[in-house]
Amino acid sequence: MISGLVLALLLAAAGEPAIRVEKLAAGGFSADVASIEAARLTTTMQEVQRIAAQRCGKMKVRFGRYNFDSRVDTTRNVMMIENLRQKFFCYDPATDPYKPVPADWKASDADTAAATSFVTRFLDRLDRGDQAGIAMMDPLAEITPKDWANLHAGVTQFQTGDGSMTPQFVAWSNNPEGAAYPGAYVLFSVLDHHPGIAGTCGGILVQRVREGEYRIAQYDVQFISQALVNQQGLTGQQLDRLCQR
Repeated sequence: MISGLVLALLLAAAGEPAIRVEKLAAGGFSADVASIEAARLTTTMQEVQRIAAQRCGKMKVRFGRYNFDSRVDTTRNVMMIENLRQKFFCYDPATDPYKPVPADWKASDADTAAATSFVTRFLDRLDRGDQAGIAMMDPLAEITPKDWANLHAGVTQFQTGDGSMTPQFVAWSNNPEGAAYPGAYVLFSVLDHHPGIAGTCGGILVQRVREGEYRIAQYDVQFISQALVNQQGLTGQQLDRLCQR
């Protein structure tokens, strides 16, 4: 899966996953984690934020490409996050062209409707594998055609027939901590109406670049197959646990 950092929020102590930080030849750093339960993703990414701030010192942190693989451990019925990598960069806020929105900024109904329409188009393109969806994502995500094909495969792998995906509005957030840029963001969950899909975890974070202009800041959606639910006899409570962060 590909994305930024906020949705995860998103320990070096005993028993917590090891976070390996590497300086990249192209600039910036990467923080890597081999494997964690999805329920530990929030605390893990909070630790990544702490490490990044420590590395950048007096500079500020900008988070870039964020990706991981996910699978269900059927022996324990838990979602596993594997091969997690978060890139980050250090920058001088005095020269940063990106400015925050006022803390009391509020989205209008038109803002929410426009963002919803934007995500609806994105999901349709992702479902069809239309590479025009790449341009709808933040360039910092560094999405390649191969990445896009992998995202499309993740969306369709459990589908057993035709259907659609629709965004469900969750909330707006002003200048959220851990975002690549300051500004207004809106979070959506995803409803999947394809046969073969029992539900989804995660969601999509969208940046309001300016009035009428949006881009996908973070795509972090996992799909639960109906076959898995039937095979494991998963209850609603167990499904909620799979999505726990």
